[in-house]
Amino acid sequence: MDNEFPNFAALRAAKIENVDYRIVVRRGARTGSAIVMAPHGGKIEPRTSLIAETIAGGDLDMYCFEGLMPESNRELHITSRNFDEESALELLRTKSTVVAVHGRQDRDDPSTVYLGGKDAGLVSEIAGRLQEAGFQTKRDNHPFPGIQDSNIVNRGLMGKGAQLEVPFSLRRRLGTEPELLEKFCTAVRNAIETFDAINGARSPIMF
Repeated sequence: MDNEFPNFAALRAAKIENVDYRIVVRRGARTGSAIVMAPHGGKIEPRTSLIAETIAGGDLDMYCFEGLMPESNRELHITSRNFDEESALELLRTKSTVVAVHGRQDRDDPSTVYLGGKDAGLVSEIAGRLQEAGFQTKRDNHPFPGIQDSNIVNRGLMGKGAQLEVPFSLRRRLGTEPELLEKFCTAVRNAIETFDAINGARSPIMF
């Protein structure tokens, strides 16, 4: 988008926290090194907050940056490679397993979750779990590789993470079909917990 904010400082100077946007941080009951994020949550990319919250459940840490405006919430979109809100970066400094949930337009594919990010092992684990649960995934040859070092998903302790781009039609179904939402989010959560049990143990920061 040509009119999006270049960074969080520019957004904060133009918008009002808890009126135009809010930052939601929820610490999980299970101490660990995993976090689920929705950096374009609320009304920016609808239902990505819901998906992130459901994946995290009561156990995993969660971060959402949410649009609250009555309309034109796309104005609050800071591209992932420029997303530098400080509380998000502070959380990520202690996290070795990072998953970011995004929303994409359907275009000609309303059902496939595009997977990206630099953590190939975590991406592979999520892809396998989602496919086992009956969801379509695609890892290559799509517009959202998520491999820039500055991408928020790759700014955790290990410098890599996994990015999910969920199409609009699937997000709409997840928002209206609780059983489908639970199936989707359980698959991703199981992938995170399986991976984090190994990856977190290797982390240089212990909890």
